Amino acid sequence: MGREKHPSGLYVLFFTEMWERFSFYTMAAVFMYYLRWDHWKEAGYPWLGQYASLINGLYIGTVYFSPFIGGILADRKIGYFWSIIYGAIFLGLGLFLLSVQNVAFIFLGLLGMVIGNGLFKPNISTLVGKLYAPNDPRLDGAYTIFYMGINIGAFLAPLAAGFLRVHLGFHAAYMAAGAGMGVSVLIFVACRRWLVFTDYRQASTQVHPEEDVPPNVQRNRHVALLIIFVVVALFWMAFKQNAITVPLWFKDYTDRSASAATPTGLLDKEGKITAEYNALINPFYVIVFSPVMVLVWGWLRKRGLEPPTPAKVALGMVFAALGFALLAVGGLDGGDAVAAQRRLDEAAGLSPDKVAGLVSPGYLLGAYVFITLGELCLSPMGLSLVSKLAAPRSRSAWMGGWFAATAAGGYLAGAFGQLWEVWRPSVFWGVLVASSLAAALILLVCYGRLRRAMLPPKLAVAERTEAKKSLASASG
Repeated sequence: MGREKHPSGLYVLFFTEMWERFSFYTMAAVFMYYLRWDHWKEAGYPWLGQYASLINGLYIGTVYFSPFIGGILADRKIGYFWSIIYGAIFLGLGLFLLSVQNVAFIFLGLLGMVIGNGLFKPNISTLVGKLYAPNDPRLDGAYTIFYMGINIGAFLAPLAAGFLRVHLGFHAAYMAAGAGMGVSVLIFVACRRWLVFTDYRQASTQVHPEEDVPPNVQRNRHVALLIIFVVVALFWMAFKQNAITVPLWFKDYTDRSASAATPTGLLDKEGKITAEYNALINPFYVIVFSPVMVLVWGWLRKRGLEPPTPAKVALGMVFAALGFALLAVGGLDGGDAVAAQRRLDEAAGLSPDKVAGLVSPGYLLGAYVFITLGELCLSPMGLSLVSKLAAPRSRSAWMGGWFAATAAGGYLAGAFGQLWEVWRPSVFWGVLVASSLAAALILLVCYGRLRRAMLPPKLAVAERTEAKKSLASASG
């Protein structure tokens, strides 16, 4: 952004990913409510609601692990173009299966989503990096722009999902998601001439030839990526609560009263703000803050003050901790009392919807400011790190590894989410504060190794040689 011109292919990938994420997040906006829908209890499937957090967490984990396999397939067998095409087909099929209100079709639809995302997601992200030369300073900015496209789709998704679910039912939301997937693949196919599909086997025809990296330097780079993946898993364990427990916090604990000026299209049948619209907050902030972050990093870079990518990731974990700390304060300021009353009412067979003293929405709005800043410091930077540090012959596999780390966070998020009905909200959010700070500490301890991994190969070798000489001199 700013005065730094990016290739046209970036915007092709921007819109392709925007519509794919519209489909993905339309499904995500309604899925937790779908599993807890009273219809399933009446139909004889109460376990769907009882294990909703676990089912959703397993889905999130698996859907983000599958890109690891999809990346390997793209690198070794299918190639980037056809991996994305096949992935789009499976995603669309999965979404249309979910629109059929049948328990078996829920799990078949999820399987389609898992396979489709595995083929689509790592390779669309890899194609962004292939538009730039090695060590191009625009790469962090490119992934931030790309990430903004993801979040425009994520912002539009709950608007469509909430409106369609309230007025037409869950099936309409899933069908709209499937249609969005069709738009995504049409953009990709129609504009493919602006993209770069070469891989390591076609090195002689690459637009930006890769610099040779000595094996010991490459090993250090891969170790650095593994450290980042551990941190990423802890971040996503916290962040993915936005699909598991945050919807419940907004629906059951937050005051959703509407003002006279609230458009009726944003209201549910009870006259409250539609529950799905909690999912608007994060992508809205991403859209607002992304250009600001690009400009800030660019301003600092021109003055030689831009922090290294690992430092940005550490800053992201601190921001995340601040966000969950604000939610913990919300728990102490009424959320804990609401939870206790809900549990007493449920035990007595009363409707928990009549609980008084709901929490101000300001806690969630404020928390997402910090959580979103954390996400922008971590997620696009992590994608950029994989593109910079992974070996060319296995870059899609390592991009899949990034999503496998996200998957681990998703599994942890679902398992941890089962404690929502057991712990007080202040304790629940407080543990996520602690896990975020622990991740920041890991980065601090490993910062030296991570910084060395970011050096160009010749500098990395020179620094390693100098360190050995210093060690030999000290021991002698």
